[in-house]
Amino acid sequence: MNYFTGFTCVNCAAVYPPDRDLLLCPGCENLLEADYDYASLARELDRDALWRRPDDVWRWRELLPVLDPAKIVTLGEGGTPLLRAERLARACGVRELWLKSDATANPTGSLKDRSITVSATKAVEFGYGVLACDSTGNKASSTAAYAARAGLRSVVFCPDDTPVPKMAQAVFFGARLIRVRGHYSEINAMYRRLIGSGQVKWYDCGTDNPFRYEGKKTYAYEIAQALGWRAPDRILHPAAGGMSLAKTWKGFNELKRLGWVDALPRMTLVQGAGCAPMVRAWETGASRIVPVDRQPTIASALAAADPGLLGARAMEAVRASGGAAAAVPDEEIRAAMRDLAGEGLFIEPSGAVTLAGLRRLVAAGQVDRSESVVCVLTGSGFKDFERIVEMVDIPNRVVTGYDSMLAAAREVA
Repeated sequence: MNYFTGFTCVNCAAVYPPDRDLLLCPGCENLLEADYDYASLARELDRDALWRRPDDVWRWRELLPVLDPAKIVTLGEGGTPLLRAERLARACGVRELWLKSDATANPTGSLKDRSITVSATKAVEFGYGVLACDSTGNKASSTAAYAARAGLRSVVFCPDDTPVPKMAQAVFFGARLIRVRGHYSEINAMYRRLIGSGQVKWYDCGTDNPFRYEGKKTYAYEIAQALGWRAPDRILHPAAGGMSLAKTWKGFNELKRLGWVDALPRMTLVQGAGCAPMVRAWETGASRIVPVDRQPTIASALAAADPGLLGARAMEAVRASGGAAAAVPDEEIRAAMRDLAGEGLFIEPSGAVTLAGLRRLVAAGQVDRSESVVCVLTGSGFKDFERIVEMVDIPNRVVTGYDSMLAAAREVA
């Protein structure tokens, strides 16, 4: 049975049927929110029977906006590990710390897979032949991979300074990569104009796609299930536009509405200090997010100077949940990357900001030491490998033969 009932505009409250191919609200050009028949879901969906399904995003298919399950395009995304980190909990000063690592188990090595699987599926449902997106890198890689999986073409637009591994991955999957000079917010504005112009017939996997958003809710479902159907006290998530944070908040609210959890987490966003418009709005109490001038940050995937409509939704989630926001400088991000390496996790700078943010917020007294916390880690270190290389020293010395190898071994024993 299908439980997806359509969309409601978050601004004008206009309602649209589930089979409409939409981006923003046709009436006011604001965001659309997917609706479901929650009363029927509560009656008919057996929470505890879900364990028997494959551990991926589509375990939760009744809560996703797909009309034809036969059209699902999947690479086995989601179902990523939730790892308890007792040493880091002590070091950060919280009672309980969990690391949700989308970097280690998703097919292309980032969080984007759990949303692009949904947009690729909708592209197939609607009969498109090309997937497209604007991206700081991870979304481009994921769009290219899922297009390949579906037998479609892909076109991706990235800033010219996007990390090489991310561009290479997208091209390797067959994407037509168009590099654009300028910061991401400028490129996003031009891309949205292009998609809206009617000059191209591509399926947009970018920032306005309301179907794609829904894939990010699965963070909430996976975390709650892994914790025995309870919510942690707090979730920290990296934020560029803020979609993942806003949708994780929606996911937990859905679980509470279904009676599957009895509490909600405090949603906390983290940005790099060089580009933190949402943190600035949080710290000043501003009612709207003012775009900033982007400064250098190693958290390049988060460098959205103007998060737009999504940013406003993310801030609503932070405020409604009693959460917080933190901006972390590069040196603290690098320290967090090293700390995560000490747990065996290879995380790119933009993914490691949550651990850095947790340290900062605990020190500032904004996170209580009695809390149970989940830090979401969003991208593999291989995605920004040049930053990793800058942090290590590869020995120049090369030994020859067993005796030299033994001598070198004794030096480090």
